[in-house]
Amino acid sequence: MGDTERTAAAKLVALLDALSESDSPARTGLTVGELARVMGRDKSIISRQLKPLVDLGLVERSADGKHSLGWRLFTIAAKAGDQRLLLLAPPVMRRLTQLVRERCHLSIRRGGDVFTILSESPQRPVEAIGWVGRTSPVHCTSSGRALLFDHSDADIRELFADGFTPGPGPHAPSDVAELIDLTHEARRRGFALADGEFDADLCAVGAPVRDVHGRIVAALNISAPAHRFRDRITAAGQNIAQAAAHLSASLSSPPASRNDP
Repeated sequence: MGDTERTAAAKLVALLDALSESDSPARTGLTVGELARVMGRDKSIISRQLKPLVDLGLVERSADGKHSLGWRLFTIAAKAGDQRLLLLAPPVMRRLTQLVRERCHLSIRRGGDVFTILSESPQRPVEAIGWVGRTSPVHCTSSGRALLFDHSDADIRELFADGFTPGPGPHAPSDVAELIDLTHEARRRGFALADGEFDADLCAVGAPVRDVHGRIVAALNISAPAHRFRDRITAAGQNIAQAAAHLSASLSSPPASRNDP
């Protein structure tokens, strides 16, 4: 056993790993005795190691003495994932803009809106407006539809349970049923396509980005003036689907070691 494996931090990480691997679908957790058996340690040691994790909210203990991973741990992990996304996305987006010669965006979903967090430009004299820090409706944008890929029909209906307002473009879906049909089409195609939905003169394509667990965490999309982009939109959709798959694979790979060649 190496020095790293013997450290207190490594033992706590092993404890958290044991909890994550032993979680049932119902997330009932494990007692101190069950953890001790799984890890081959004394109950007294497991109990001492669990106490600070419970105090910090990294592990939760139920009234019947079952332990499971805490929400604070998931929050920390989510922030780490966001940082990796922001680190790994720019080079992928730059290559995409060089290939397609149009502006590329990285967006996330917040309720019924799409929030753009990164943008890369090919420096063309005429291009779609930059959207970093701005929001747009989820139902009439390619990025929004890409972010709905894993939503069931019921999920989409629930998202718009308080009402559905058609988008500003002439070709935007008129109701939830049409949005569901368009989402099905996009899922089968492998990328979402929006032509004249958010703006009459704007075309866009988008594809979902997934984390190591296969969950959609963001969307890549390309938008451009329709007169220049419409004839190339299918090829651009294939390009963005490949770029999103590449970024997803990068997010699923362990970070490169500083000692790697």
